[in-house]
Amino acid sequence: MLNRTQAFDALTRLLTQVAGDAPAAVLLVRVQRMRDIELSFGYEVAESLAHELERRLRDVLRPGDTLVRTGESDLLVLLPHLHGRAHAALAAAKIVRALQAPVSAATGDVHPLVLVGIALCPEDGDTPELLCRRADRACDDAAVNVERVAFWRAPPIPLEAVQAALCAAITANQLQLHLQPIQRMADGRIVSYEALSRWTHPVLGAVPPALFIGVAERSGQIVDLTRWTLNVGLRHLAELRRVDPEVRLAVNLSVEVLQLPGFVDQVFDLMRLWCVPPNGLVLEVTESALMRDVGQCERLLAALRAGGVRVAIDDFGTGYSSMAYLHRLPVDTLKIDRSFIQEMATDARARRLVGTMIELAHHLGLGVVAEGVETPESLAQLSALGCDHIQGYLIGRPAAAEDVVAAALASVAAVSPGR
Repeated sequence: MLNRTQAFDALTRLLTQVAGDAPAAVLLVRVQRMRDIELSFGYEVAESLAHELERRLRDVLRPGDTLVRTGESDLLVLLPHLHGRAHAALAAAKIVRALQAPVSAATGDVHPLVLVGIALCPEDGDTPELLCRRADRACDDAAVNVERVAFWRAPPIPLEAVQAALCAAITANQLQLHLQPIQRMADGRIVSYEALSRWTHPVLGAVPPALFIGVAERSGQIVDLTRWTLNVGLRHLAELRRVDPEVRLAVNLSVEVLQLPGFVDQVFDLMRLWCVPPNGLVLEVTESALMRDVGQCERLLAALRAGGVRVAIDDFGTGYSSMAYLHRLPVDTLKIDRSFIQEMATDARARRLVGTMIELAHHLGLGVVAEGVETPESLAQLSALGCDHIQGYLIGRPAAAEDVVAAALASVAAVSPGR
């Protein structure tokens, strides 16, 4: 049996392990009414029940999983090397089935009632305290679920509050820029970074990107958000290119911003401001967005590409582009959506589909980036299929742009200490 301090130590080791690996989960397994069982049947029956449940739980866990008993009613399970959210849900359901079977006691059968709360790592937290607190909160939600299992869910944030606060945050430069590396498979070199906006509000807390970017698109603030991302991103790119003059920056671009009068000129103005050559920038537009107005998008992207900017179709495979449009569009790269990559491990059809996408792109003279690469198995499969570049947690998680630049400069200083 481990105490709470030892539980946090085990969680800290798990977080260190997860930093360069597949996602993990913290499961809080709570046996309800243990105090009532002790009062009704005595301490020995309650303690015997606790040991039996702990034995059953160990029997259903994998060799690399960790079990920590943190109280008379609570057991903490640490699950590394997960394939995603569904994998954690399956593990939790397996635990509930194993623990809710009757336990024989001298006084008769005891029927345990079990709840499982799940917090995903690093999605729901990156410290032991936060993950435990959120798994505990999920346990409360599990009490009203038929399955007796629940994931932690962020409390809803009023959209009106997000919209007003976002406007102020952009104006006051209170957003943060994170960079996620993209690796070339031929030699393992980091050749570009995707720019990702992040926002932590002093009252609202960490606002999910899907939420504030969605609000920005609906309110028209996506224009200011994109300008902020481009400006800050190009500033950091200028520093990174002091270390590697060929490294690029990829920035997501909505069609609404692309079609804004004068936007193409603004892009080139910003690149001149930060002394970044046009081929240092990659603008990513989603496949579905491009199809809304192919003609105008084609003209605007052609103008950017003629000036040296590279263009990528993001989330390829989730939209509805036809072969004719794909052949016409002035693009350099296809980014295959993460959903296809993550299904490759268990779905032969997904592997064949990804192979077909790569073959199609190469036939059209386009490069390919696979998104959401999180396991060595996916890496090996993509290598066999001839994929050009990969992006995902296996290569590197998004990190603060300042930290990425500092690490790059430090690596040069380490190689040339005399300079």
